[in-house]
Amino acid sequence: MSRVKPILLMLIMTSMLLMSTTARATDVVVQDNGIPSTIQPDTTKGPYYYYSDSELRGRKFARGFANVLLCPAEIPNQMFQEAYKTSPVTGMIVGLFKGVAKGGARLGVGVWEMATFYFPSYNNYQPIVEPEVVFQEYLH
Repeated sequence: MSRVKPILLMLIMTSMLLMSTTARATDVVVQDNGIPSTIQPDTTKGPYYYYSDSELRGRKFARGFANVLLCPAEIPNQMFQEAYKTSPVTGMIVGLFKGVAKGGARLGVGVWEMATFYFPSYNNYQPIVEPEVVFQEYLH
């Protein structure tokens, strides 16, 4: 057990690093000429900078990798959220089942995003599940 904890910590930190170094896709924006643009300009890199396809592909692959790697973490996450909403005992029981279901969905979506990272999906590289990764709501 003592050897598993540092390896798990290293994998979590690696996936978070991958998520932080890649670009993020944004909502569809309609330009002045009425043609929808799939991505907004990033004002931190200049007003006319748009994310390239390779940046969006990298983000999609990193998101899929993080979801596959962190899908088991959905179980304690859901247990905590349910225990916070209800009682600790109910949260443990209901959160276990919700965590298994959401973790399985996150695993499937992660595998799908890793397999299809090169191609834009119906939502133009937007995440399929929200939040993008398991503990993202605690990072802000």
